[in-house]
Amino acid sequence: MSSRESAAVTPVTLLTGWLGAGKTTLLNRLLKEDHGRRYAVLVNEFGQVGIDDRLVKRRDEDLVELSNGCVCCTVRGDLVKSLKRLKARRFGIGPRRSFDHVVVETTGVAEPAPLLRTFLVEEDIASYYEVQSVLSLVDAANLDFALGTKSAVEQIALADLLLLNKTDLIDAPALDARKQQLRELNPVAPILPTAHAAVPLEQLLKPRREEFRLEQLPRANATPVPGPAHGVVSVCLQQEAAVDELKLRLWLDTCVQQLGERLVRYKGFLHIQGIPYRCVLQGVYDLYSVEASEAWPQGEAPNNELVFLGHDLDPAFFERGLRAATAG
Repeated sequence: MSSRESAAVTPVTLLTGWLGAGKTTLLNRLLKEDHGRRYAVLVNEFGQVGIDDRLVKRRDEDLVELSNGCVCCTVRGDLVKSLKRLKARRFGIGPRRSFDHVVVETTGVAEPAPLLRTFLVEEDIASYYEVQSVLSLVDAANLDFALGTKSAVEQIALADLLLLNKTDLIDAPALDARKQQLRELNPVAPILPTAHAAVPLEQLLKPRREEFRLEQLPRANATPVPGPAHGVVSVCLQQEAAVDELKLRLWLDTCVQQLGERLVRYKGFLHIQGIPYRCVLQGVYDLYSVEASEAWPQGEAPNNELVFLGHDLDPAFFERGLRAATAG
């Protein structure tokens, strides 16, 4: 359950991936297939996306409307301006929004955390758009090279879904090794192996804000990124005891204040004393939200499951903080 009316909010997927990972291949599928949904795709340059002229209904300087109901527009300068301009477009799909879903393609060298922050701090954007998933495409054949860059590392670490693409170019042992590398960097995101980005679009673009489990992880864990010493780690915590709401917010505020930009992204399920349903934590840098979700699944004991991603994080710091936030 979000604090905003679902009818008034347009879902957003951030599409990340290092250079050559397959983002353009995926976007071409999105714009050409007859999938029964209207997507708005924001890209950096039209030239990289092969839009078939036979599918074009109308073409403006910075926007193309296609016969399957999708639109594609370029990001010129500031992303916020592009989103506002896109919001103002109307294509007869109802009075409250003109498309079903927005996909924002980032440049191959972009880190996703600043983009996530944009959707939280810009009031006009936050009231209309909601990021429901961060999808990162990973080049299975060139993963070791990509891990030599800070941007590629954070694209993988912050993803809600990892699409391990170009698996047709490696053998089975190499595929297992690639999965292990990704799991060490991002212990909670599902990994979908594929070739040519051939995964059903509804699987790629569905909401994933609450889709992760930590059952296989130890009580506290700090996993360093394989490859160059960028200092990025994931810290995962589990605790059955309920937390006190006030103590929880004091702890999270302390994390934000003391860690600064070292804390990149954090999320999880929360068992808050006195609240009969689970709550969802979502945070980027110094901004976080705790929102009501739904009843705990039948047969599942209420518990806290949290993951923190950032630079040079100390798991003991988070473990102490979670214990201090325990109710009672």
